[in-house]
Amino acid sequence: MAINFAAEYKRFRNEIKKKHELYAQLGMSREQIDALDKLDKEEFLSNNNYKRHIQSLSVDEGSGYPEDLHPLFQRFKDVLSVELKVTFRDKYAWIDEISSQALQEKLLSLSESDLDILDAHVFGEKTQVEIAKEKGISQKNVSKKLKRIKQFLSED
Repeated sequence: MAINFAAEYKRFRNEIKKKHELYAQLGMSREQIDALDKLDKEEFLSNNNYKRHIQSLSVDEGSGYPEDLHPLFQRFKDVLSVELKVTFRDKYAWIDEISSQALQEKLLSLSESDLDILDAHVFGEKTQVEIAKEKGISQKNVSKKLKRIKQFLSED
């Protein structure tokens, strides 16, 4: 985004003139007005300097074409990109909070697919239809799996 310093400075000077009139009406001395001008100008220059030295990395990841990425993002994507690695224990940390050791063991004996479905349904508050779409299976299949998991966890 290009900054037109001359236009911005002209706008700033017009604002300062309006402030001078207000300050004079409030009975401020010339020294006080000059001190405020100095602060305003420092702030204006600082903000303008900041605007001139930043660029948006507007990344259109949806396009799928690397040439659509901002040149700075292309150059520094390795540094800017973060890959999160979620371990089994991180993903299902809620199992550790269950007070019943027997229930914990049963949950840990479930397949990761079953735990995913259970986690999405209970904690993700997703419907069976939403889970089915994510997993690429039918809603009926999700329903059966949830029923089977519930039966398994209810057994003594």
